[in-house]
Amino acid sequence: MKLNNLFLILVLFFSTFLFSCKERDKEKGVSTEIPNLIGQEFIIEQLIPKDQKVVSKEKIDIDGDNEQETVITTSDADATTSYEYWFKNGKLLYQFSYPWGSINKKWLINIDNDKQYEIIRAIGYEDGVDYAIYDIQNGKQIPLLYFNPALQDTRYPGKTFWGYPGDIKELVIDADKEILVSLNNNFERDGDYTMPKDQRELPFIYFKGSTAQPEMIIKEIHAPQYKSLDEIRALVNIAGSTPGQAVFNANASFNNDQIKYRIEVLKNNSDKDAYDQKHFNLPVKIYKGNTLWKSNDHLVFDKRNTCISEGFSTVAVKNNYFTIEHQDCSDYNVLVSAYITFKVIGNEIFLHKYGESYFDKSNHERSIPMKVWTEKNFGKIKFEDVTAEFFQKLK
Repeated sequence: MKLNNLFLILVLFFSTFLFSCKERDKEKGVSTEIPNLIGQEFIIEQLIPKDQKVVSKEKIDIDGDNEQETVITTSDADATTSYEYWFKNGKLLYQFSYPWGSINKKWLINIDNDKQYEIIRAIGYEDGVDYAIYDIQNGKQIPLLYFNPALQDTRYPGKTFWGYPGDIKELVIDADKEILVSLNNNFERDGDYTMPKDQRELPFIYFKGSTAQPEMIIKEIHAPQYKSLDEIRALVNIAGSTPGQAVFNANASFNNDQIKYRIEVLKNNSDKDAYDQKHFNLPVKIYKGNTLWKSNDHLVFDKRNTCISEGFSTVAVKNNYFTIEHQDCSDYNVLVSAYITFKVIGNEIFLHKYGESYFDKSNHERSIPMKVWTEKNFGKIKFEDVTAEFFQKLK
């Protein structure tokens, strides 16, 4: 039984139980008001599989709305796999799994141009910890960058320490969400750790904190500088973050300001299938001159398992408008041609309209009216905040 179905059953059971108790106790003149939160926590706990051991239960702001939500981490009986269950308003939002480690720390922070928080994880053992930044894409966590942790401690000005998981408090970023990083270091690291094939180095990412081992100073490290996550990925040669990995390029002249703009749709290297890498779940980057201006990793639809479609096809540009064209499907027979149009206004890009046309492969004579949604339907939404999930809910 799926977790969300189980959730509904528990809600009905718990609500019925409370109602019957309230009615019975009303007759006795006894108050049985139970806070909503207690009911939610009871239901959440019932959703965790019984064959898993609860390792931790945290209250975390998972999306920047200043609300503390529940995140439960469990492990299997053999301590080989860790599971995380993220709940929002009592409902299961995400479920992640990854190899178990005796050391398991995470920090949430928004370091790109969308509203979705990224996850920074430190997972491993005493003889080796992997440090990585993950993005959440279509309910999955995707590794964006593996790195070495550098620590700044205000008690020791001018010194850089190795950032052990227990010493780290927060990432060092500036007002533009750029990360303090040191690159091109010839650093030999001890212990067991992951060195991704698509990274030429593990950059030093800086954190604030309090070192418990002040003798662990990192020496001969290049001076750090602030750079965006996309820039760091490109500089360490992560596939999919360089112009050579673009599956589509389009030049544009927005705002009549004589500045050259470039729209890039990048290859999705997290997919194993060569065709899917170029057509589904693709990052979109927009450059103003040679500087990354806008970015969205959640815009191009993911591949459906229930039907076959061609995915991303092209980007059409006209004046201050550009349209991302994509083929989706609603069932095995009906193909959906999706048109996502944006408008550039000054220094911002807004969703202008979304349209769908339909073709029935089983009945070519069938005429299905096109559907179009505009700002009147969805309001003013910035380019970086639009997701494929948003369009699914719009329907």
